[in-house]
Amino acid sequence: MKNEIKDLIVSNLSLNFDQNIIIDNISFELEKSEILALVGPSGSGKTSLIRCLTGLENPDEGEVVISDSIVFSDSVNIPIEKRDIGIVFQDFALFPHMTVTENISYGKKNDKDSKTLSQISSLTDLMLMCGIYHLRDRYPDELSGGEQQRVALARSLAPKPKILLMDEPFSNLDPGFRMQLRMEVRRILKYLNITCIFVTHDQQEALYMGDRILVLNEGKIQQIDRNTDVFQNPKNEFVAEFIGLADFIEAKVINNHAETEIGKVEIKTKAKSGESVNIMIRPDDVHINKTKNGNGFVVSREYRGMYYIYYIKLDSGKVVKSLSSHINDYNIGTKVNVELKPGHPLICFQNKVII
Repeated sequence: MKNEIKDLIVSNLSLNFDQNIIIDNISFELEKSEILALVGPSGSGKTSLIRCLTGLENPDEGEVVISDSIVFSDSVNIPIEKRDIGIVFQDFALFPHMTVTENISYGKKNDKDSKTLSQISSLTDLMLMCGIYHLRDRYPDELSGGEQQRVALARSLAPKPKILLMDEPFSNLDPGFRMQLRMEVRRILKYLNITCIFVTHDQQEALYMGDRILVLNEGKIQQIDRNTDVFQNPKNEFVAEFIGLADFIEAKVINNHAETEIGKVEIKTKAKSGESVNIMIRPDDVHINKTKNGNGFVVSREYRGMYYIYYIKLDSGKVVKSLSSHINDYNIGTKVNVELKPGHPLICFQNKVII
């Protein structure tokens, strides 16, 4: 990114519980108006990291800097209410006895001019932007889940925080509403130039929401990169499997190509000729056609509407996934010919580390 302003700098952050390492020497930075999607399996340390940033948890080591101000170090520990951090939770956390307007106003900073015409106009603009102005006099129990989440977002934005943390904000919403709301939220964040950490367990949501993605596992950063690079150029097999569907097939390197049981492919990572490696393949890299003399057969399938994901058992016993059009309706047990046709160089790994 061109903008060099750092809204967040996390340096060598560590957290331990009962001699168990929860956060392991984490360092990263966020630029102004950047959205970072934070993903990882349960127990990876996502929630603990967020709690350390907000001040709800005290790290054992490290430093947290927000807009050039140290909020945590070995000698500084600024309380949560003074860190200029907004938080949106998955359970909305609205005050049931307050109207929409009152809930959002509660989030504004207390100052002497809190009722000036300009600030009331700003509050109105915020409600209009979040699509909730028509709900301004209603109470939370009169709102749908999506409407409550919009109110929670507006309330967190009202104080104009330096950093916004969104902790799985759409997990309680149905899929259709979730897709619509994440589009609206990303638009609002970009329009207001809000720097945000967006926590999610949904891989597709992370790819959509994040300018960059931070993949966490066992308290360690596995990769932090642009969303396209995390998907197309994973640093290790864990990232490859966690972000998107991936299989790994054995191959032997011959010059800049690799020979596999389902075809010869070009590779983008360096490897010595004659070396044995694992090639990462995605379902759209694997093409299948029904034939009596095929080198595999269908053992399972998932209907996704516009396409199928077929699980194909090869003659070697290896099972790989293949994406195929919805018009290709193959029953379980169907014999198919399997070919590797990625149309681009593939990544290869060895011993869980990219080579």
